[in-house]
Amino acid sequence: MSYTNTFVRIAADCPESHAIEPPARGKTVPVHTIQLGLLRDAPYHYTHEALVVESELRRDPEEKETRAEIVKRVRSKPIPCLRCSSLAKRYGWGFHFDAEGKIAVVPAGSPEYLALEKRQDLQQVPAMRNKKA
Repeated sequence: MSYTNTFVRIAADCPESHAIEPPARGKTVPVHTIQLGLLRDAPYHYTHEALVVESELRRDPEEKETRAEIVKRVRSKPIPCLRCSSLAKRYGWGFHFDAEGKIAVVPAGSPEYLALEKRQDLQQVPAMRNKKA
């Protein structure tokens, strides 16, 4: 699912009230860490699909899958929305989608996060909870 004019807030049961860096895990870099880097380096550059494609390209560069092949694979099934991302569920990062559906990552607890949370012109959507209520 792709959003426009939307702010995805951190999950109600997110253990962090302020954004933290996801910890490293072994030799492989988790996709959420790749996506965090991409969004911080280029805010409002990626749409959701473009973010998924670019992170797949970087996740396993030895795979030798072309961008066109990744796009075809990504489009062949539903893309999990960023409300499911560990960034919003566990590590305290929100997502702002502009009018064109381009995304910026916003750290919880920051002045920018607090301002986006109060905006009436944005659809306010919480990330999915970690546990069932």
